[in-house]
Amino acid sequence: MDLLILFMIAVMFSTIVFFIGRYACPKHDRVPLIEVDHVLLWTTLRRGWHVLGSFGPLTHYPDGPAGASHA
Repeated sequence: MDLLILFMIAVMFSTIVFFIGRYACPKHDRVPLIEVDHVLLWTTLRRGWHVLGSFGPLTHYPDGPAGASHA
């Protein structure tokens, strides 16, 4: 049962990453979903992963020790 839940989470996450990658592609370069083969699938997943990674860290870590001035 636990593996089924993990599989479902992985499929949902992959679907979200796929559609993010699909809409990151310019509209004139998008292939219809019916024509997506395994190469385009992996390319689109990779593009979506890179788009998600381009947002950067969600928290800000200071560069120096606390209280140090940058003057």
